[in-house]
Amino acid sequence: MRRFLSALWAKLSNRPLALCDSGDVDGITSAALFLRKYPNGVVILAAPSEVNRSWWIKRFFWTFVADLPCPGKVLIRADHHRTNKPCAKVEFYDPEAPCSALMAMKALDLENDPVANSLVKVAIETDTASISSEEAEKLDLAVRFASYPEKIFIVRNLAVNGLQALGNNRIGKLIERGYRAKRLMLEIANKIPIKDVINIYSPIDLGISYRQLTIELQHRGAKMVNILLRLNRRTFRYYCGADKDGPYDCTQVATKLGGGGHKYASGAQYKSPFFNPSRGIEAFVNTLKAYLNVDRLEVLELARDSVRTITY
Repeated sequence: MRRFLSALWAKLSNRPLALCDSGDVDGITSAALFLRKYPNGVVILAAPSEVNRSWWIKRFFWTFVADLPCPGKVLIRADHHRTNKPCAKVEFYDPEAPCSALMAMKALDLENDPVANSLVKVAIETDTASISSEEAEKLDLAVRFASYPEKIFIVRNLAVNGLQALGNNRIGKLIERGYRAKRLMLEIANKIPIKDVINIYSPIDLGISYRQLTIELQHRGAKMVNILLRLNRRTFRYYCGADKDGPYDCTQVATKLGGGGHKYASGAQYKSPFFNPSRGIEAFVNTLKAYLNVDRLEVLELARDSVRTITY
């Protein structure tokens, strides 16, 4: 309701209105670029799955959309996801681009702005899973575990101060929280045997970044990592990571589960039937069996202190 009222207020006050991905640095920096161009603008953050199912998001006319599927009525859209079809009056779309923030910088005519370029640099690092700078790691950790108001706070600070915002005390606390979660993620990764394809089911949220876990396992030698997280009784979140130049394609699984993304990084969120919540796990298992062309599938089930193998 808060987001709907913010969007409605933007329209009633004739302010530029943007819709950007809430889930990662690419979406957050794209939103910051929008506010850098339009300081009086209003930013709404949303997940791709929300865009596809939200009635009110589809009702608004958006000045700018970045790193998301098309919500319907859009003036300018910046994106690099092959699974997101162009739709805006003006498209800055390149499926070969390393991140949407790069396309957003072009769309907003900020290419000569040093602050904008610094934000795009960290977006490229995080979105290509090639973090090499301290700034990119800190911003990634802050964003991954931030609440919605905290993400809006980050966006506004980045828009004004660029990466100097990482020195803000409130953002610093988010970074510290991110480092604690990263240490827990590494402890879990140490318990997982490395194979070409690793399939994981987490029946509860362990308080880590599951996208970060896919990247870590890939760095250790896995060619494809599939993770299913149970968010509640009926809702499931799928994460996939694969080698960019390898034989596996994450979109082939994610699209079957109602999501999308890139060959090397995709995701989906879906619900199981009300009276048969176990269908959520079955969908994950059966989709992977079909894609991998196997009759039996080994899945590692994560618990807080252990990992066990289940064969389906």
